[in-house]
Amino acid sequence: MMVKRFGLFKVAGIVLFGISLMCLAGAGNAQAEKLSFASFKAGSGWYVMAQTMSKLVKADLSAGSQVDVLPYSGGVGNPMLLAKGKADLALGFPVEAGLAIKGEAPYKQKIPQLKVLVANLDTYWYVFAVRASIPVKSFEEIKAKKYPLRLAVMPKGSSGEWDTSKVLAAYGITFKDIESWGGKVSHVSFPTAVEMMKDGQADAFGQVCTPGHPSWMQLATTTKLRFMPVSKQVSDTFSEKYGFNAAVLPKGTFPGVEQDVPVLGFATLLLTTSKMSEVLAYKITKSICTNKEELVRAYKGAKVFDPKKAAAVPLPLHPGAAKYYREAGILK
Repeated sequence: MMVKRFGLFKVAGIVLFGISLMCLAGAGNAQAEKLSFASFKAGSGWYVMAQTMSKLVKADLSAGSQVDVLPYSGGVGNPMLLAKGKADLALGFPVEAGLAIKGEAPYKQKIPQLKVLVANLDTYWYVFAVRASIPVKSFEEIKAKKYPLRLAVMPKGSSGEWDTSKVLAAYGITFKDIESWGGKVSHVSFPTAVEMMKDGQADAFGQVCTPGHPSWMQLATTTKLRFMPVSKQVSDTFSEKYGFNAAVLPKGTFPGVEQDVPVLGFATLLLTTSKMSEVLAYKITKSICTNKEELVRAYKGAKVFDPKKAAAVPLPLHPGAAKYYREAGILK
């Protein structure tokens, strides 16, 4: 009788042990993450940064986790990918993210679920340059002279097109005004705009820019340019309304920049949505903020990244990110 009972206990123990293993395996699989990370086209700075971030994040996640970098869609498109659930993480800009949250053009609907994980990852400027032979030295002078600029602008719906239209509007100038003065507005790609400026087919070009940007460097090296200063009044308005900051294009940044030029500044953000768990958001934020050296090795623009300023942004932080910043003493 005792032998039979022992045999039953033995069998029951084996069964329970097997069930425990199955549960543990199931729990392990449940913890593995599969994330999509929206960036920009392959070879771009954002794509390189996203690839590096994905490796850092994956190293801190459970075994079997996967972080796939998408070679699209950029500053305007990435918030929409997050909203549609086609991406779990995305690089973005504070201006576009703020517009998306409020549902302002170019966004047709509000995307209130957008949340910030890490801010101030690099340095970006919005710059507006004219060929040095063009007899205007300020936006105010373009307006006063009703100068017929041949203006190269990025495609409709892009960050560069939005920035250019808004900056000109701040000085009382519209694209229609320029055309009514005898000028021309051409919506073209970045490489095409550079070629138009080099060949003398365009007089002016406005677009985002980073320190040492190869396309801007190429243009400034082959074509004498004048970079237009942004007034303090316009800079203050854009800072308050859209999330830009007052910045300076430093002397010597490009050929022809013979003195500091006041411009609009901003920086890349790492975004997600409120659907992401607090635990996962915490892990991702910590991975980025504690591995700056790895990020800089791949993406030189991250040299200016200061983890202590990673929460300094006028947009809502994800609760998981906020938890990390509080533990790190960055937030109170």
